Amino acid sequence: MTDYKTLIDAETWAFIEKTNAYYPPDAIDYTVAQQRAIYDRMCREFFAGYPQGVTVETTAIPAPAQDIPIRLYRNAKPLTVAMVLYVHGGGFILGGLDSHDDVCAELCARTGFEVVSVDYRLAPEHLHPAAFDDVMAAFEWATATYDRPVLLCGDSAGGNLCAAVSHATRGHVKKPVGQVLVYPGLGGDRSTGSYS
Repeated sequence: MTDYKTLIDAETWAFIEKTNAYYPPDAIDYTVAQQRAIYDRMCREFFAGYPQGVTVETTAIPAPAQDIPIRLYRNAKPLTVAMVLYVHGGGFILGGLDSHDDVCAELCARTGFEVVSVDYRLAPEHLHPAAFDDVMAAFEWATATYDRPVLLCGDSAGGNLCAAVSHATRGHVKKPVGQVLVYPGLGGDRSTGSYS
């Protein structure tokens, strides 16, 4: 068995332990609502405030099924060579605009790009392809709204959704200029519980 404590630096290991401290050992047996509450509480603990110069606006994109909540992050002088469409992780059942607020604000501050975070519909209330449809609609909105290329960025389930949008738009005139996939869920053993 791999001893990760010897492979991971102390700062990262402390982050992992702090994250794990929020989850009871039997959290997998909790209801979806209870798991969301734990996840949201953990994310609030990590919120460090917005970096200087970053402004935030929460709004929504009109869509056929229901409006899609988004949060826009802007610098006073944003770089206009591209914009970032950010899709949060959470196993398709957790997360939202608040859970990845720090990540998006920091991404905006450090890159200078405007960042739009997408709050797609979650399972199990909304079955596939609801999440994909929302992210695809947000991508189409971004390409119609911004006169600059769109860079897709997402973690875990969000990385999966970004890859799916990239795949779906291959060959289109307006396709993503690139994608940054942070530990994306792109495959695995299909006999495990999460797939079943």
